[in-house]
Amino acid sequence: MNTVFEKMEYCAAHAASNDSVTLANIIAFLRDDNWRVRYAAAIALGDRRDPQAMPALVELFESESKEPLFSQPELHGGIHAGSTESLTLEFPEGTTDELKEIWRRRGRVLQAACLAIGNIGQADAAALGYLHRFALEQSYDYGIRAAACKALAQLAIPESLPILELAAKDEEWCTKTEAKKGLPGYTP
Repeated sequence: MNTVFEKMEYCAAHAASNDSVTLANIIAFLRDDNWRVRYAAAIALGDRRDPQAMPALVELFESESKEPLFSQPELHGGIHAGSTESLTLEFPEGTTDELKEIWRRRGRVLQAACLAIGNIGQADAAALGYLHRFALEQSYDYGIRAAACKALAQLAIPESLPILELAAKDEEWCTKTEAKKGLPGYTP
């Protein structure tokens, strides 16, 4: 397994495995240099639902939180979901390939790790602290905030209720919808 694709395929192929060797390999991929491999590993760990992955997911929260946030390129064209019209992204003059890759990653790894913890169904204090922070901090992409709220709703931990109540007032629809799902008396 040397290429990004091979590592991602390994994660997908072993997401349902229960043995310790594949668990160790997938956890090791959380430290890969390529964000796509880290993303695939986080998804696989969520599919495995193995609480042993918790420390590695917290470590992933720590490392990904140190990465710079993306800056939105200028969008040209007004398209809606399902449109066949093209959309052009124009990055500011001088944007490096590294910054473009940061934009492509734009929170996907954190989002996958949040959802993995929700799927595992339990969180240690460190993971819970990150989920609370991600649910409320506006500096994070809405996908991360919504994923954190979804995970908190799945965990159903009483100490997260005040966080979900605050997030349920968020202006962003996905975030507030996922937060509301974790509140008592929620009906779709």
